[in-house]
Amino acid sequence: MARAEATSRGNLEIGMNIDDMRFLVKQYSELGQWTSALFWADAAAAAASGNGPDSASGDDVWLLASAMLARGELHRAAHAVTSRGLHRRHLLCLCVAMRSYLLAKEPTVALNLMDECDPMLLDPRTTDQRHNRALAGVLVWQARALSSLERREAAAEALSSALRADCACYEALDLLLEQHALTPRQERELIESLPINSQLGAAEGALLRAAYRERLNRYAPAPAVPPPPDVDDPITTEAEEVYSRTAEAAACRGRRLTAACRWKEALAALDSADPWCCVEVRTACLVELKRSADLFAFAHTLVDAYPNAWTSWFAVGCYYYVIGKSEFARRYLSKAKSLEPGAGCVWLAYAHSFAQEKEHDQAMAAYFKASQVMAGCHLPPMYVAVECSLLNNTAMCEKFLARAAELHNDNEGAGEQPAEESEAENVDGWAVLVGAVGEAHLAHEAGVAAFAGGDADAAKALFLKALDAANAQHGGVFAVINGDSELGMKLSPRWAATLDALGHACRVSGQPLEGLQWHERALALRPGRPQTYAAIGLCLALLSREAEAAHFLHTALAKDPDDVVSLALLDAIMDKVDAALTDEEIPQFAFPAVDIPIPTPPTPRTPTAGGGDLTNISDMSMSFD
Repeated sequence: MARAEATSRGNLEIGMNIDDMRFLVKQYSELGQWTSALFWADAAAAAASGNGPDSASGDDVWLLASAMLARGELHRAAHAVTSRGLHRRHLLCLCVAMRSYLLAKEPTVALNLMDECDPMLLDPRTTDQRHNRALAGVLVWQARALSSLERREAAAEALSSALRADCACYEALDLLLEQHALTPRQERELIESLPINSQLGAAEGALLRAAYRERLNRYAPAPAVPPPPDVDDPITTEAEEVYSRTAEAAACRGRRLTAACRWKEALAALDSADPWCCVEVRTACLVELKRSADLFAFAHTLVDAYPNAWTSWFAVGCYYYVIGKSEFARRYLSKAKSLEPGAGCVWLAYAHSFAQEKEHDQAMAAYFKASQVMAGCHLPPMYVAVECSLLNNTAMCEKFLARAAELHNDNEGAGEQPAEESEAENVDGWAVLVGAVGEAHLAHEAGVAAFAGGDADAAKALFLKALDAANAQHGGVFAVINGDSELGMKLSPRWAATLDALGHACRVSGQPLEGLQWHERALALRPGRPQTYAAIGLCLALLSREAEAAHFLHTALAKDPDDVVSLALLDAIMDKVDAALTDEEIPQFAFPAVDIPIPTPPTPRTPTAGGGDLTNISDMSMSFD
């Protein structure tokens, strides 16, 4: 009897195949049947722990905790790892435990798990790429925990370490670029230092380089014509062709088109990928195009599908910003901030809602917060400079514009004045800024600030650089040859304000004729703008062409009767014309001959007998009462 029991027990042990259980766990995980995956993962862990629960294999406990995490049992998944002490010696278990605590909004506990881990386990290994990929995953979750605790520099360092450990970890690069934690030069140096050749094959490495290169150029204008393929390197050519067919390539092209203000083309590029990718970029395009109905439908769909995503409430806040309801916009943008405090675009939109109502102090505070969140982006300092310009703070405006130019161009000395100019007056700083600014919008805002600061020549140079950069974004040609400006037909109507500003700068510089030409081009680009008509009238008046000036000023007043500038200028022109006329110059108009017929006097009536008066006095009564 005892022998029969021993035989049956031996058959049971021989028939228990743990590898089959692990295969069932992976198969049910791929099917999304997490309850079945949890059952077989628990069975595999129990079968492997023959000497007690603490002797279970790290891989089996990782499968068990992953199934619990997928079911939403966060603390149970973390307990399955920490109760066995596997977070100290198994990277995959450490990763799933950190994920659990992060999803449970406990980032400090997640970071404490890394402090308890064996330091040797957190070092990359040159011969074990599986270990390096697990290490990169741990570092990515560490960066997320640090970001939630506002430790952004440490988070950027963790993401950089993740990329060095596993150069194929695209999530680390995406987080690094979305947070704008590094300057453009630091980003390029990081990508160039990655050991791609030693970790990936030739074809996969070429594909990864193409993806990283396109991702880094998110602010560079997309070329109108794609560059020709490199026929000398067939592997790179094939890799780039494969990458061009991916959804990520379409999303990157959408980002670059958005940075170039080509909103419709950007939306078409995003639509070619899928209607859900790059929510923040698609929202920005709809905002710029003022398509409030489409933005409302898109935001409504996002809220229904992803109610816990910050991008959904960001889209809702942007919709209310477009329709002019800033209070509601800030309400929903605040909810997006609470879900993702590190989303820089949310802080920018939040600041825009204050700037829309001319609340400069609140807007500047929000822009400063965006500058802290997006330390490597040039947009927050540029918007701070705009608010300083509106407050007539020229010195601070110039300082932040120089900082924005330094970040965009990644020129370490772009915002610093040369030694020989350090003692120059503040107005000389605009001439230094002309050589530092290269982005279209930044050059336009710098030109406006320089014009307000009294340096019309520097403003003119900055406006010309803005038009040059804007035309390059649209594939046009812009050049200044021998003082004569030649402008292609590739500018969008949004740059008509820059053309008008350039005309004002030329007029103030004593060149009203050139200013008139720029205003006429602005009118051709965006017809019907009353301010442009008024500017043309002013230039004509300075050219002593009062009659034509009066015509354009009348047109400006017809389109905007409340334009006090046009009204005052028209009165001044008419007063000047009247004062210049003498008595001899006043035209004399002869009155035409008028034939007025003289009526024939009536025949006197024959008086009645007795000489009485025949006048009717019945209505001539007079009362003396």
